[in-house]
Amino acid sequence: MRTNEGSHGGDNRCRTKHRDRAWRAAAAALAIALAAAISGCARNTPRGVAIRYLANLRQYKYAVCYAMLTKQDRKTRTLAEFLTEIPMGPNADPVWFRPILRATTFEIGDEQRNGNIASVEVRVTMPDLPLWERTLDAAAGMDRSGAELAETSLKSGNYPRVTFDDLIYLLKERHRWRVVAAFARRDHLVDLQREAAAAYREYDFPTAIAGYRSIIAQLRGLSATDALGLAYRYAAELDQIEAAQAQIPESRAYAARNLSLSDVAMRMSEERVPAVFGSIVNHGKRAIDNVQIAVTWYSGRGKDAKTAYTERHPIIVTPLEFTDFSRPVIPLLPGERRPFGFILTAPVSVQQEATPYVTVGAIVFTQSPAPLPKLKSASAPAEAPRAGAPPPIRGADNRAATPSRSPK
Repeated sequence: MRTNEGSHGGDNRCRTKHRDRAWRAAAAALAIALAAAISGCARNTPRGVAIRYLANLRQYKYAVCYAMLTKQDRKTRTLAEFLTEIPMGPNADPVWFRPILRATTFEIGDEQRNGNIASVEVRVTMPDLPLWERTLDAAAGMDRSGAELAETSLKSGNYPRVTFDDLIYLLKERHRWRVVAAFARRDHLVDLQREAAAAYREYDFPTAIAGYRSIIAQLRGLSATDALGLAYRYAAELDQIEAAQAQIPESRAYAARNLSLSDVAMRMSEERVPAVFGSIVNHGKRAIDNVQIAVTWYSGRGKDAKTAYTERHPIIVTPLEFTDFSRPVIPLLPGERRPFGFILTAPVSVQQEATPYVTVGAIVFTQSPAPLPKLKSASAPAEAPRAGAPPPIRGADNRAATPSRSPK
């Protein structure tokens, strides 16, 4: 009897154990399913989508990033066009895009929702590209490119950094959150920035500053991914332009005292049109980003000399933006002599009847904190400028082509 009772009791305990195991297995399966459901929901939250977008960007899955955009953005941009300007990616060409992206970090913050529109905070830390390029070009010297040092700089982490706050904007389309790039509006503002930058290079500081301020204000109010990052970059350029405008009186005095033109001559260019060639020497202690030469044509002689035409030519233009190491970003250094040449643009009638007179028209001091390269043992500099008439333009026959008297 005990044997039978013990046998039934063992069966009951066995069945209980089976039920317990089945319950635990079902509970575990439910927990896994619930976790998967929660995970799936999180993936389709604005913050989850922002995390996935940046993760795919960091893994160079650009096609996946493109597929995460809104329908309108994909209609505005093809995938090939998207690859030339990826939101939240560095403003660099394909050679430098990946290395710079690897050196960029993103810290995801909170999300904000307003119906079907949302935004996610992102703090970006990346190389300060314009300063980095100038610093490497300075280290490379006058005859090499900073590109030779760039890879080592990124691998070692030895580069200047900037940190700024940005936003990823999202729109809910058919129950899925998608990244908003607003390419059409962004393109318009980028075009306006190019116009403002061109005004700066032409020394039209009021137009450039007004343009930049308007663009930055519009970017800060634009519901588009990476708009704040673009505004941050443009604001850094605006700071330099405003500083240049404030230094106009000082720069004019410096140019008169410390810049000289030498070996100025007129001869035919490779295009077989009249051109001016010469050298400029910086005798002062300031580095100069931009130099503009003015050529004033005078008709008549002596007291009767009158201005017939004026043309202006940039002979040194140091960019504010990152150039992908496409050219040396080196200002005119203290003690440096640099050759220049430009084609004359005065009408043929003016060139035949008037006399050209060359001067330094305007300059812009270097605003960047980047170190300056060391000059090699240069040839003896020209003597410092003296009061009186600026250097003449000499023709091919070496005759002076200036008015007989310096105009006032």
